[in-house]
Amino acid sequence: MQRTRGADGVDLDQVSVRVYLPAEPLRSYVTFYYFVEAAGPLTDFLYPEWGNVRIRLTGDWVVLNDPRDPRYALEYALYGPTDRRGIIQATAGKSVGFGLTPLGWDRLIGTDAGRMANRVAPIGREDLGFDPAALQAAFRADGDDDAPGVARFDEVLLALLQARPPSHPLVLATDRVLRRRPRDVAQFAAEVGVSERTLHRLCLRAFGFPPKRLLRRQRFLSTLGLIRVSGDATFSSLLDDEYHDQAHFNRDFRDFMGMTARQYAATPRALMQAAAIAQQAMGITLSFRLPDPPAL
Repeated sequence: MQRTRGADGVDLDQVSVRVYLPAEPLRSYVTFYYFVEAAGPLTDFLYPEWGNVRIRLTGDWVVLNDPRDPRYALEYALYGPTDRRGIIQATAGKSVGFGLTPLGWDRLIGTDAGRMANRVAPIGREDLGFDPAALQAAFRADGDDDAPGVARFDEVLLALLQARPPSHPLVLATDRVLRRRPRDVAQFAAEVGVSERTLHRLCLRAFGFPPKRLLRRQRFLSTLGLIRVSGDATFSSLLDDEYHDQAHFNRDFRDFMGMTARQYAATPRALMQAAAIAQQAMGITLSFRLPDPPAL
């Protein structure tokens, strides 16, 4: 397996990000595995994203999404789905982890996503269904070779997938409809085949946010996926069709990212740029679109 190399504006002597797709049966549930190394102190921000699990190997890695989050490095951390920019701070070191689709959260984690929205918390064997300490020790023994770690992630997550009950049909239906991005909550509920009140409960528990917020978030992320590696400082040619105008998009940008689009374009973001390059190298879309869910 090869490391990602070279790109304008990315100091790969400072940060390295390698990503790998999981085994085929996991791809509705796990976005990708990631291996991140920093050669020195690093501060960057994270985009709104679905949940993920991170294991610290060396150094200190702290993610701050909420004032209630731990202000210290966690050995094993569960990150809830987010609808805001997060801050990541690291000393020199390495961490590994995997991203979860909403179906992955529902199937592999199984807890209320709304209670973990924008939060970071310690996670243990009783939460994961496997021993993160044993995984941590094995990853440390791998050195610079990612291949054993990818195989190990596949092994433990495939076993967990088999051990956990399937997602409820309504969660699958909600996931399918959200991908089509209905125009409003009424259409969203109608296509799922439930009342708006039931949809609200479904979305909070399985996706972390109410339906209206999810629709706005997905619209924003669709455009953000296009602009992540764009040199267009205004992004006017990349806006999603649902944005009325640039001002409409700018309001969403400030809401979700806590800054203007121009400030974003002027901000060094070595970690996120390296992550985008790594995803492109593996043929992983930057549009934040999720893999197709399993059949109902």
